[in-house]
Amino acid sequence: MEFFQAAFGDLHRVVSTPWCEFIAVGIAFLCGAIVGLERELDHKPAGLRTQILICIGSATFTLVSMSPALGGHEPARIAAQIVTGVGFLGAGSIMRDRHQISGLTTAATIWTVSAIGIVVGAGYVTAGFVLALCVMIVLGSFRQVEGLLSGRCRWTSVVLVFHPDKGKTRPILMGIIDEARGPVRILDEKTRPDGTSEMSIQYCDGHREHRTVLAGLAAMPSIEAIEKPPQS
Repeated sequence: MEFFQAAFGDLHRVVSTPWCEFIAVGIAFLCGAIVGLERELDHKPAGLRTQILICIGSATFTLVSMSPALGGHEPARIAAQIVTGVGFLGAGSIMRDRHQISGLTTAATIWTVSAIGIVVGAGYVTAGFVLALCVMIVLGSFRQVEGLLSGRCRWTSVVLVFHPDKGKTRPILMGIIDEARGPVRILDEKTRPDGTSEMSIQYCDGHREHRTVLAGLAAMPSIEAIEKPPQS
């Protein structure tokens, strides 16, 4: 019975100090790592280290708020301050330009991982672990579900004509392609007789958030023209 209480109930009622705190911090580390690994593999800004630190920090603040050293009378006040602080952290990950808003999923992940840390710090370690798995499933698997709901990509080919500018243009161009929210394929690159360079790419024109990459490329001062590929 004690095992089930420890596993599925309040850890603080079963395990004494300091082992309770050690277990809670360890589980918070694991929960942050579960979510952070998925973000790291997806090359997102808030990756493995960030998610671990957020989860451990939230769990630690919650543990301290329940500590007899502080009286343990106002854990809700500390939790509210955690939510406020993490809100500012998440807001910093949201970026907006004239074409799109990015970082909303990262901000939501930061907020949710902080909530998991609070749950673990409150003693409900199994619930925190299950929540971390749910977040990982949402981030990893639901992308395919969204793709099925929105339909397949409709591929469009264009030729980017640009001035090399002593090799400085291509890295900027590649950076925009790497940060594109949709798939982009580079088909060919070559230099024209007049000294300009061209890059043939394919991008998804069927989804609004995917075709914003072309707007970003068109805004580059070094891009001279965006042409249709020659008919074979």
